[in-house]
Amino acid sequence: MQVISLSAAEAGSSRRALELVKGFAFLCEGWPGADPAREAEDWLRGLPGDARVWALSASGGWRWLLAWQPLAFDSKVFGRGLGRLCLLAHHQKWPQSKAREQGRRLLAELVADAWGEGVEGLWARVPARDLLSAQALEACGFKLYDPGVEWEMDLAALPAPPPDEGAKVRPWRKEDQKPLLDLASRAFCQREDYADRFALDPRLREGCPSLYRRWMANSLAGSQADQVLVLEQGGWAQGFITLRKAPGGEGPKGACGWVVLNAISPVLRGKGHYHRLLWAGLAWLRAQGALRARVRTKASQGAVIRAWARLGARPAGADLTFHYWMEQS
Repeated sequence: MQVISLSAAEAGSSRRALELVKGFAFLCEGWPGADPAREAEDWLRGLPGDARVWALSASGGWRWLLAWQPLAFDSKVFGRGLGRLCLLAHHQKWPQSKAREQGRRLLAELVADAWGEGVEGLWARVPARDLLSAQALEACGFKLYDPGVEWEMDLAALPAPPPDEGAKVRPWRKEDQKPLLDLASRAFCQREDYADRFALDPRLREGCPSLYRRWMANSLAGSQADQVLVLEQGGWAQGFITLRKAPGGEGPKGACGWVVLNAISPVLRGKGHYHRLLWAGLAWLRAQGALRARVRTKASQGAVIRAWARLGARPAGADLTFHYWMEQS
């Protein structure tokens, strides 16, 4: 076996990297109709400039390809060096001891490289059916923190709006900023209600409210969302949904908009308000030209999943998110 180090630019122009990623069994997971050649090219050419890429060659061909990147924003929020795996692909489809050991070995090289660059923690997300990657991550010391699911709605089939139940949905206004920041900092960080991975991981728990407060601030500023709608009751913002327009372009992803963050105040839960808020968000995406809309949520979020299902959405994919901390090794 040979371990090969590449820059992001080298990986983006590598024929061997392209062939491996194009043949990765889970490359188009959850996106029926996607073109593997286009997806592989976009993934490799879209690697961040500061990504560090690792390949493992064996039996005359590349068997694994990994890349990690430092996360400046997350590192600043949590006060410790953090990074993520931004590329993970392999030749073998299903778990097999030799392929798993190859993956573990290459991951160990990547972890050592990240440690040398001052990174304390890494995270990785893989398709739920990619059991080989999941087992290789676990063999290297990564721990599962978040099983996620994606739901997709055909916006042409969006039903009539539900009753307003005494609350109205509208675009956010300047005076909403503080209550929205406060709600975002609470809604995702209470382990009993949401069990976000940042709240579950004891090394990140303290910074969870600050992270979501900044995400909401960035959404209001337009860098992480194209629109923020507010659920108002009694003159106050009691919920929100942040939205990203469909990016355009060819393939199934081009016509798909996204629900990014969404939450309502605990006192309004269980009264149909989230259903109304979600419908308004999906209607806004449809008005902006999206044909479909997706959300990623935790597999444990029954209320969110039920609301999407009630509108006619379907499950589109699932994933697993792992964390690794250097002091484990």
